[in-house]
Amino acid sequence: MRLNTQIQNLFLEFICFLYILLFVYAAVSKLMDFENFVAQLGQSPLLSPFADYVSFGVIITEFTIAILLSIPKLRYFALWGAVSLMVLFSTYIVIILNFSSFVPCSCGGILEKLGWTEHLIFNAVFVVLGVGAILLKSRTNRILIKLSILILLSISIIVGLFLFSEDIMQKENPFIRRFPQGTAAKVAGTDLKNISYYVAGTEKNKIYLANRLAPLQILEMDTDLKNKRHYTIQLDREDFKFQAVEVRISPPYFYVFDGTVPVIYRGMISDWKAKVISEKKYYFSDIIFMNPELISFRTQKPYTGENIIGIAKGNDSLGIKYNPLVLQKQMDGIFDTDGTMQYSEALHKLVYTYYYRNEYIIMNENLTVAQRGNTIDTTTKAKLKVVKMKQSGDTKLGAPPYMVNRHTTISKNLLFVNSLLRGKYESAAVWKNATAVDVYDISKQTYVLSFYVYDEEGFRMKNFFATDAAIYIISGHYLLKYGYGERIQSKFQ
Repeated sequence: MRLNTQIQNLFLEFICFLYILLFVYAAVSKLMDFENFVAQLGQSPLLSPFADYVSFGVIITEFTIAILLSIPKLRYFALWGAVSLMVLFSTYIVIILNFSSFVPCSCGGILEKLGWTEHLIFNAVFVVLGVGAILLKSRTNRILIKLSILILLSISIIVGLFLFSEDIMQKENPFIRRFPQGTAAKVAGTDLKNISYYVAGTEKNKIYLANRLAPLQILEMDTDLKNKRHYTIQLDREDFKFQAVEVRISPPYFYVFDGTVPVIYRGMISDWKAKVISEKKYYFSDIIFMNPELISFRTQKPYTGENIIGIAKGNDSLGIKYNPLVLQKQMDGIFDTDGTMQYSEALHKLVYTYYYRNEYIIMNENLTVAQRGNTIDTTTKAKLKVVKMKQSGDTKLGAPPYMVNRHTTISKNLLFVNSLLRGKYESAAVWKNATAVDVYDISKQTYVLSFYVYDEEGFRMKNFFATDAAIYIISGHYLLKYGYGERIQSKFQ
């Protein structure tokens, strides 16, 4: 009898020693790399909104249980806490592997080298050891019922956090980006030898680049970025005082335009010859060619200069209509409503994204506002210093603007936004060499995920164009191709 008791005590001592070793090591590892630990929690599908609290809570709990396990009189109660904590960790992994939209990085220390499945097995072993120790030390017949309640309660806590976290991320996102694996990565690149190129459009297996310094020169490349051809656009008239000529390609047509003149040419990419289709009917600062007979543009109201969205149907001056309700003024109606305009041919929707606040507007082709969505940052009001010049009456910015969303591009139902703001739990070191692209599903008005576009030879991304197969990026004088992973491909409709 005495021998059995000694063996049981040795077994209990051994299990408690293992738990103390595990919790002390885990807590110290987290403290030594605390910033990374918090960042990893910030990427968790379950714990993102609670990362600040959980990061301290887990470390304190691990140290506390380890101390209590070292005190013989409190060891029994500490074992209950240890088993509960390991059940929490195990349930977290089960949800990550089976119910989460993505799988984040593992925890720190030596355990980081374990995969999630191996980590689950490791935790399960400690749960079994802990339960065995409690059963040996217990003197009540109802111990199994109490253990079952403890395990169910621990599981319920994690499930509740998972459901609550998803609701917060979609409805009250406190500017936490998610960077799951399998989003987008560089698969090809080429040196254009010129920093003036921008992506003008795509067609099947072709990419068309235009040159701001030589606006009538077109560079055609295949999607592997290997083969190239050069074309020269021929205009039927050149008697305009061009200031800012741009090219937009929407196969089988291409368009040449200058909103400051204003004039619009159209031609076929089969011969690269263009004719004037609109001359001095309306000025514009941005334009979208939805189809050969329907154009959307941004212009300014007379007298006030405030931005307004309009549409032009065909070549009929009477077909020009405006909707003053699309853009909502916060300060001056000029800078605070500035932004980018994109068109989803698949959904027949226009999308306008503000530069200086966290909002995008989804419109039908007749400019009726369908929905207003929000980007994940928290800038609801434009942070601008607008001044009016007394002599000229012009409105100008009196300080550098606080830009939120710089570039946008769209493919089908996915809106890609190049954000200039660093989110919560994101590394400052990464932001020195990369820029973030946030992806939104405009059909559901939800944030999907984010990925980084890393600087190419010190050049930051300055222009990009999305298709349903890849996203093409201009960084300095480089053209890059980022291929989509399963996480993005599965979101296309």
